[in-house]
Amino acid sequence: METVAVIAEFNPFHTGHAHLLREIRAHLGKETAIAVIMSGAFVQRGEPAIFDKWQRAAWAVRSGADAVVELPAVYALSSAAGFAFGGVSLASHLGCTYLACGVERGTADDFLALARCAAALPKGHPAQQQGTAGQALSAALSEAMPEKASLLREPNALLAFEYAKAITTLPRPLTFLTLPRRGRHDAAELGSVFASASALRRVMTSSPDKSYLYIPYIPPENRVSLKACLERGAFTDYRRYEDFAACQGRLLTPVQLKALPAFTEGLENRWHRVFAEACTYGEALAAIKTKRYAYSRLCRMGAYTLLQPTRTLMDQSYEEGPQYARLLALNGRGAAFLHEKRGTFPVISKVRRDIKRLSPLGRNQLALDFRASDLQSLCFTAESARQGRQDFYHSPLFLAP
Repeated sequence: METVAVIAEFNPFHTGHAHLLREIRAHLGKETAIAVIMSGAFVQRGEPAIFDKWQRAAWAVRSGADAVVELPAVYALSSAAGFAFGGVSLASHLGCTYLACGVERGTADDFLALARCAAALPKGHPAQQQGTAGQALSAALSEAMPEKASLLREPNALLAFEYAKAITTLPRPLTFLTLPRRGRHDAAELGSVFASASALRRVMTSSPDKSYLYIPYIPPENRVSLKACLERGAFTDYRRYEDFAACQGRLLTPVQLKALPAFTEGLENRWHRVFAEACTYGEALAAIKTKRYAYSRLCRMGAYTLLQPTRTLMDQSYEEGPQYARLLALNGRGAAFLHEKRGTFPVISKVRRDIKRLSPLGRNQLALDFRASDLQSLCFTAESARQGRQDFYHSPLFLAP
């Protein structure tokens, strides 16, 4: 069975995401299985997703996906390179034949050419040492391939580039498929056709007299259940999360901070000093931010102070890759696809049973997923929605086509 992987966050799932899934199906054929590799309780911007992973996975399957598995938090809370590596590796382990993503401009061949150019840079080149699509790498690519390198200025180009880099390192490369996006993922306002996830999150968590504005941008089949989540308060209160993170900023010592990933070059001292006096989490990050330390990186570091991943876990995960696929939701075609892969890679459907099959690294990766889910639920708006240990009580949701 031909299977295309989509690496996503669906935070929340909206009509633009449904459009992408339809375009993939139209391009590759209606019998192709679409496997989504989705960030779980936390997303790459360094904060909890607005809704839990089981709801978001169910909405995706109702709107065109065939199976949704969780991207482990160790990769979901990484830089673009780590995020892409985790997702592409998981797609390869699952036996997917394609990887699809949306871009504003450019083709798959363009991004693959840029990836090969980056890999061919001589050892010792500043861009090789940095290992990301930062300033040194952008400068090197602009000199070598000026027309193609200009694509990296687009919002979704960095992830497409990192996907291409990860694909070129696989022993059995995936076929890369890029599709034109409609609308921008970071648009601040609701658009006429598609809305960005960030704009929808802002509207959904705003005052009740404006919350109805999200409705046209949610697929009709998902509107009732999404509205129910909002009404019962089963969504993240970001002010609550930021207070938790600010509290950790005050409590952790520089020695404790330095033991966490990404706290390097004395940044732990600046972090501790700023949070000791800042009134809010946002105020503290704004004071710490410099050209060297991007806001997205600082947000992920804030998440690290709460979730406490070790440097060893991060390093081993980047070296050895994902150790399992946590199944969240599927339909009949997704079940048939996963049945073909049974026994070749651990697929978790029942945590208490399947955790015994995992490597020590896999158990540590899964433990971080549990902590992320527990913290996310504690940040939900309604007290009744804050139960912990939900990973042990949810089985994959099977949805008929």
